Amino acid sequence: MSKVYGIDLGTTYSAIATLDDKGVPEIIENYADSSPLLASAVYFPEGGTPVVGREAKVQAEIEPDRVVQFIKREIGKDNAGIYKIDGTEYDPITISALILKRMKEYAEEQGYEVNDVVITCPAYFGTEERNATRQAGIIAGLNVLNIINEPTAAALNYCSKEFKENQKILVYDLGGGTFDVTLFNFSVSEAGEASIEVLATDGDNHLGGADWDAQLFEDICRRYADKRSMERAELDKTVEEKIHNEVETVKRSLSSLTKKSFAINYDDIAVKVEVNRDSFEKETRELVDRTIDFVKQLLEKSHLTTDDIDTVLLVGGSSNMPMVKTAIDKLFEGKVRREEPDLAVAKGAALAAAIAWNETINKEPPKQGEGTKKGKTDSADDRKPINILGNIGSLSEDFFKDILSRSFGPGVMVGNNEYVIDNILFAGDPSPSKVSKVYVVPDDDLPEIDVPIFENLSIDHENTFVTPCVDIYYNPQETDPALKVKYLGEISIKLPEGTKRGTPIEIVFYYSTSGLDVTVINQITKERQQTQIVTQNTKTLEELKEDTDRFRTLKTSGQI
Repeated sequence: MSKVYGIDLGTTYSAIATLDDKGVPEIIENYADSSPLLASAVYFPEGGTPVVGREAKVQAEIEPDRVVQFIKREIGKDNAGIYKIDGTEYDPITISALILKRMKEYAEEQGYEVNDVVITCPAYFGTEERNATRQAGIIAGLNVLNIINEPTAAALNYCSKEFKENQKILVYDLGGGTFDVTLFNFSVSEAGEASIEVLATDGDNHLGGADWDAQLFEDICRRYADKRSMERAELDKTVEEKIHNEVETVKRSLSSLTKKSFAINYDDIAVKVEVNRDSFEKETRELVDRTIDFVKQLLEKSHLTTDDIDTVLLVGGSSNMPMVKTAIDKLFEGKVRREEPDLAVAKGAALAAAIAWNETINKEPPKQGEGTKKGKTDSADDRKPINILGNIGSLSEDFFKDILSRSFGPGVMVGNNEYVIDNILFAGDPSPSKVSKVYVVPDDDLPEIDVPIFENLSIDHENTFVTPCVDIYYNPQETDPALKVKYLGEISIKLPEGTKRGTPIEIVFYYSTSGLDVTVINQITKERQQTQIVTQNTKTLEELKEDTDRFRTLKTSGQI
């Protein structure tokens, strides 16, 4: 049977899954760590093979400058760092590629052949973050069939085995570094065809378990300093690293224990520190409240109440904290399910990969003798449909109905030479979406037109104009911070000599899981220029090829 794979590329932990012969999702064990999960940490030993996983996390205490963690919070971001280690530079895309490559390698060491994958990302990721995630997969040697939202994958995993009746499902996804809340409509037609439709989504790319860890870290540091009759600011960096490496264990323990004691050994002195769950929950109450605010806002903008929701799924490793379930239970009494919070996303991604694979081979039947596995040309069986667990019945033609999490528009000049973004795709529109609008050349005899492209959070379909984050000369300027306006890139079209002012120019936006494609068409000459927007926080085609070639012979390890 053909094999495809789903990958949950997480902030703190990642996982890879595939389907067994019965179409049931199964996690591929990370045998080096004896765990279904891979710690999303990379250690660069001097002159050695990059180490990815639990050993890398442990090494952070000894050589913190050689360990990179929580890289998902930086991927595709303006503030992303560059990590220079032993003369080699790594950015968030290549660090993420190492994590993906480690999963590919440990799966292949167990007899799997990992090529075609679906990778998940937070629902609230924008264009740059999604494109950067796809590029990380390519650099790791993967054929990325799709990038899908983590809550969508979790909902797919749940619906595939639980329901045949219509349901409104809310997914509360609290991961290590990001938070999403997404509302789905799961339906089954009279003919038995199932579909999942995203109704609304909200969230915060900088809210997750790492924020609970940071609060707990500070609490333990204060307790340790008090025991040593010191000020918090006086703590040695080595002590801080020792405390930092205890934080995750303590937090996990407090999910089942009311208090946790441990010793911190430094300078030949062992200091016992005790943390109790009540104090931890009090210190982090504001973080839980922020997630609840997102849930309430989502319901409000969807014109729904808690009574309209049939099931609430808690996913993401950080949803294991008792305070999270308690808070959600208060809103949705008797409706809350915690379904494999650490594994549901990877399993759902494996199902999504099988669906994407089946759609591909249905559209493009293989030629006789052609296969897709490396080095094979004689196996048409490689392109056979993949069996998918059938509890949800057959799949409708439009099984996934996702929505855009951002709005998009070109930068244009309007009356009185005012420079604005004119949104033509909006957050909440179906994904994929295609839309076009005709503008005009502003002056006579222009040799070319540069069209800047922006994303933002405005959902105003009436007043579509938004102040750009840069002026016409691309200098930064003030804009509404609530709209999170971001310049993505530009596309240019050359104009024939003698082009008159008022010449119509059509701009076409097409958004899909592959990213944002923009086409500019001269309506007079029919000349067109098309490109997929590549931004400052993703790689050019040349850079992508260079990194892909470099990683082709690079190996990773799970052990030092």
